[in-house]
Amino acid sequence: METTNEKLREEFSLRLKKELERMGMPITSPTRIAAEFNAKYPGNKIASQTVRKWLFAEAIPTQAKLVALAGWLEVSEQWLRFGTGRRRAVKAADAVHTPGERGVAVVVGKNQAAVVPVVELLAKLSPKNVRLVESMVRCVLASQNEDE
Repeated sequence: METTNEKLREEFSLRLKKELERMGMPITSPTRIAAEFNAKYPGNKIASQTVRKWLFAEAIPTQAKLVALAGWLEVSEQWLRFGTGRRRAVKAADAVHTPGERGVAVVVGKNQAAVVPVVELLAKLSPKNVRLVESMVRCVLASQNEDE
């Protein structure tokens, strides 16, 4: 019987292969994939062995690598990791925002890919729960500022 983690790794691997093929990357060459990725993201370098593990469903990228990988593949981080949400990443320039429109948020910044799924979840909360989450975030920020 397949464990949940194995299934998640296999599903991630299938999505990754599909997107690499769409980009014209040879999925039979982890070395070339790693070289192309590292050229674009020198601060998030990966080894060809790491790519091989992703392609053979032996591992899933860390969050930082996943964000960079999703950016490189031009897909949403959430879709690449879990297969949910929008497949294509929404670029800030492509986002349409109507003032007062419910459920629409435009997020721009260095952590955009990580923040967007959180904002989408927050939009589903009741006003009371949004205030609760806001209080928790303020506490975490205060603690983070003390640590720095």
